Amino acid sequence: MAALRKSPDPEPTAKRASRRTQPAHAACLLVGALVVGLFTSAARAETPTLGGRTVILEPPAGYCALDPARQDEADLIAFNEKMQQPRNHLVMQLADCGELADFRAGKRPSFDRYGQYFVPVTDGAVQPVTGFTRASYLEEGARELPKLDSGVLVDEITAKLRAGAGSDVTGMHFLGVLKQDEAGLYLGIAVGKVSVGDQTASAGAIGVVGLTLVNEIPVSLGLYQANVGAEAVPDLLAKVQQTLASIVQANAETEAREGATRRVWHGIDLTAVLIGIAVGAAVGLLGWAWSRRRKHRAGPSA
Repeated sequence: MAALRKSPDPEPTAKRASRRTQPAHAACLLVGALVVGLFTSAARAETPTLGGRTVILEPPAGYCALDPARQDEADLIAFNEKMQQPRNHLVMQLADCGELADFRAGKRPSFDRYGQYFVPVTDGAVQPVTGFTRASYLEEGARELPKLDSGVLVDEITAKLRAGAGSDVTGMHFLGVLKQDEAGLYLGIAVGKVSVGDQTASAGAIGVVGLTLVNEIPVSLGLYQANVGAEAVPDLLAKVQQTLASIVQANAETEAREGATRRVWHGIDLTAVLIGIAVGAAVGLLGWAWSRRRKHRAGPSA
């Protein structure tokens, strides 16, 4: 008789089956999400050919590349390329993904968090820097960058901004080398007030630029933030470090494959390359003034 006694609250068979399948269903969802994430990450990466070398670049987490097929973004890309010339070539213009979505929806005229990848130009073209390992390139950069005349660089950048964007800047200064690791060398830059015409566009801005050598191409990534002070440096630095480490890893196979067939010294002037990077760092920080200039010209209702 005891064997026939029913449990106080029997669980229906269908419910038990449903409960047993829940972990498997959750696992499938997780795997699916991971696969989608991997494909999404891969889709964000770009593989330009620079100086005859293949280089894989990807936006930092939370940043998206501007789309040259959209006119407003094409204008921003073209302006930043013009500002970088003749010392550098703009490879990818970036903005915070959320801010970019609002920009496209007409909810904001410009970006507070933005960035760009750029590479130095020598004799009118991107040139590979041969004869250096990544480590020796970074070591040389760490020695030479502090020797550059920052006053001359600031004068050049200020003149570019006035001529190219009708803007002015005060209080610009380089923060020097912030850090060095196996992937890159990291510089800081700050500006005070940025004005467009008679209007103040920003009370201040901070930038962190990381430079590295990827498949013998000097690549720099700058991330910038407007209307902030020195408190923004740690987060920007961490983001740039994380991204450079990622692209160094992503390019390892290409470097091994393409690097085996060439060992030619091109006699690149490394000091000129470093000057270009320093100028590019500041130009990237101030390039967003273009959108402020457009708003200013359009009038208060724009």
